[in-house]
Amino acid sequence: MKKVVLAALMASSLPTMAQVLDPAGMNTYFNEGVHVEYKPLHFKTRFRFRMQNRFTYETQDTEDLSAKIADFNVRRMRLRLDGTVWDPRLLYRIQLSFTRGDMDFDRTQYPNILRDAVVGWRLSDTATVWYGQTKLPGNRQRVTSSGSQQLVDRSIVNATFTLDRDLGAQFYQRWGEDRPFWLKLAVSNGEGRATDNKDNGLSYTGRVEWLPLGAFKDEGDYFEADLARELAPKFSIGAVFNANKKTTRPGGQLGTQYTTPGLNRDLQTWFIDALFKHRGFSWSSEYANRWAHDPVFMDGTKEVTVFKGEGITTQAGYLFDNNIEPSVRYSQLFADKESQAGSANNQKEYTLGLSKYFNRHTVKVQTDLSYDELSNSVKDTYRSYWVYRLQLEIGI
Repeated sequence: MKKVVLAALMASSLPTMAQVLDPAGMNTYFNEGVHVEYKPLHFKTRFRFRMQNRFTYETQDTEDLSAKIADFNVRRMRLRLDGTVWDPRLLYRIQLSFTRGDMDFDRTQYPNILRDAVVGWRLSDTATVWYGQTKLPGNRQRVTSSGSQQLVDRSIVNATFTLDRDLGAQFYQRWGEDRPFWLKLAVSNGEGRATDNKDNGLSYTGRVEWLPLGAFKDEGDYFEADLARELAPKFSIGAVFNANKKTTRPGGQLGTQYTTPGLNRDLQTWFIDALFKHRGFSWSSEYANRWAHDPVFMDGTKEVTVFKGEGITTQAGYLFDNNIEPSVRYSQLFADKESQAGSANNQKEYTLGLSKYFNRHTVKVQTDLSYDELSNSVKDTYRSYWVYRLQLEIGI
């Protein structure tokens, strides 16, 4: 065992894989995480961590530049384990989070550190069943890790419509090698991660993806920026439908849980997304739509608004040979008038970003500047503000 620990420590100082084998079949190496393998029991685990340290400067209103917010914070700090156990077909993934925002503390009032706890069974090389708590097969930007973004964080469209994580069962199936087609299905509680499920309604999610120009290098369809520098054009298009029955949170899997017994809503959410990469250039876009009956209502003495409406976001970037990437994003939310009667607004966001990748997405510095406009045609209101962010990310 001393050899294994020593090998792991030595490997952590090397830029490439370092490996040691002992007679008992234990194998430890460092490559995108610390890997430990014990072949006699088909045991493999990969340990990873990452943290995002962020500075944010925000003007509350362009008409009053004295009203500002300046904040240093640890946006994310996560630990992750994944691998196989007992049988190479039996998979697992565990992810824990340790910052206030990541734990949803402000909404749940308790430290909810568990993000992923899911077990999978590989039925074949092209099909896998998953059971437990993990991300639903929703919009591409949400399924892409928050540590693999080309801007400091995801778009306002993702923040408004995303399905996020849930507890349930999922099935993934792939057809074809030259032009892969994916089908991803999920049945889940519909109330999000580690919450009380107090209704008899479930959430049903389906996603399809097609890669007409072939698979992306290094699975590059699920990390932003063309870090793999695709030599041939690669394109992916996907669509998602989710029906969440009798959910007790305004965002389905997200938001503060209603306190009134029996209060719930049915939500229907659609997504269409597309991604293109070629020789350092990357472009992606998403469209989202959510429907809900009677989206503004009272939960005791508190007014609740479910965002009913549409959203679009599009972004692009170019990665230079020195691994510096300028990027740009435009996002817009179109709130239905029923939701605008509550607290929902129309919103436009213009963002310019700049990233420097030292070790792909695991060690990088990113900064961006956004201008936001919020308007409400029902209440005849308008306001705007600027947001500047600087973030350092480091992990293994």
